[in-house]
Amino acid sequence: MAPRSRLVLLELERDEWRTRAESAARPRTRTEYVVKRAPLGARLLAALWLLVLGLLVGGAALPRANDTPALREDYESCISSARRQAPPRGDPYGELVDALYSCGVYDGSVASR
Repeated sequence: MAPRSRLVLLELERDEWRTRAESAARPRTRTEYVVKRAPLGARLLAALWLLVLGLLVGGAALPRANDTPALREDYESCISSARRQAPPRGDPYGELVDALYSCGVYDGSVASR
């Protein structure tokens, strides 16, 4: 182990080197972040385009929404007749799904129109 006075001398030398290195380095400047907003005209134009795009998408989708109902008017009678025609399997959920397929609810014809 080094004597105490030797450690003190080494710490002083280290501190001297550190102060020389810090003084030789460029002084740190404070970084400021400036957030600049787009001009008012550009923001209004972007909002207008979004509004027009929303109207176009809504105008294309909404008229087709009421063309055909998602389920046929007589879907209850169709499901009951399909359940009567198929032999019972003991799985009521599976029977209902099979009945919906036989009635054309899940065949994709409603979603593809």
